Amino acid sequence: MRPTIPVTIISGFLGSGKTTVLNHILSESHGVRAAVLVNDFGAINIDAKLVVGVEGETVSLANGCICCNIRTDLIDACKNILARTELPEAIIVETSGVSDPLEVVHTFDDPALQNVLTIGGILAVVDAEQFPVLQTGEVRNLARNQIHASDIVILNKTDLVDTNQLKKTRDLILEVSPTARLYQTVNGRVPSSLVFDFGDQFASAADKMGSQTGNPAHSHIYEQFDTFHWSSNRQMSLTCLKKLAETLPDEIYRAKGIVHLEELPGYRVSFQMVGKRYNFQEIDLWGQDTPNTDIVVIGSTGVFDKACLNDQFEACVGTGNAEQSPLLKLSRRLGLAAE
Repeated sequence: MRPTIPVTIISGFLGSGKTTVLNHILSESHGVRAAVLVNDFGAINIDAKLVVGVEGETVSLANGCICCNIRTDLIDACKNILARTELPEAIIVETSGVSDPLEVVHTFDDPALQNVLTIGGILAVVDAEQFPVLQTGEVRNLARNQIHASDIVILNKTDLVDTNQLKKTRDLILEVSPTARLYQTVNGRVPSSLVFDFGDQFASAADKMGSQTGNPAHSHIYEQFDTFHWSSNRQMSLTCLKKLAETLPDEIYRAKGIVHLEELPGYRVSFQMVGKRYNFQEIDLWGQDTPNTDIVVIGSTGVFDKACLNDQFEACVGTGNAEQSPLLKLSRRLGLAAE
């Protein structure tokens, strides 16, 4: 069973810094084979040293990314990506500055895409200086819709405002979305882990956060993050894990892992969380591998209690009350779980 490819949608009003965020991601040595779909390819400032090949409207980069124009519509662009010999591990879509991200989400309801691609997260980029100005008429509604639909709000250009202005912008955002997970940045410098799924490299990449050396700008980014890793060889309760995902602190932006569920013990199940959005998906059978749970959580430095988080995950260890689970009964009928 092939897992679906996660799609990250980056929205935000005109001039908020969406393309700057993409430029930063495209310059990172993240090792993720990602397809980046943009409306205006000419706006992407790609260092010529990173380009390893050009094929029509597609540019291949040394860090594994490919960048493509959305010339006709998004569905066709996605189909073209999926027709490539080597499939991407993740897809990033930069929306138009005047589009509603939920309309873009509905694109992936297309039968040709819905079983192959899944929405991994919606990010809204907000201009800390200009957003308070965008509070009249249809512009106000659009800018607010972009925030309301998002899983994470990237509050950009924070260097252009003072403390009082920054608080005003934050308050306006929280007025639209009280549970918004806010990440403050300058010049769109966000870590790759905030933007798309890392696949199997996610845990190792997360473990490196806070210990980066070299580029001072990149080091500054990683200093803003802290990580927590939890593992166990015991079965987990899906019900408890869902409740935990829904109650994690707002300052936790990202979580990913492989879990061993008591409700579906024969299957390796992935856990993905971006902002407020999370999902569990069966990947394949454990086979000869020893079932285990391995989860990484990423959040702002110093805002979550690791000991408390450890206790919360411990409380999600299977209760033994899953005998009546329809998933477990089906698993047994298929011979995937012992009687």
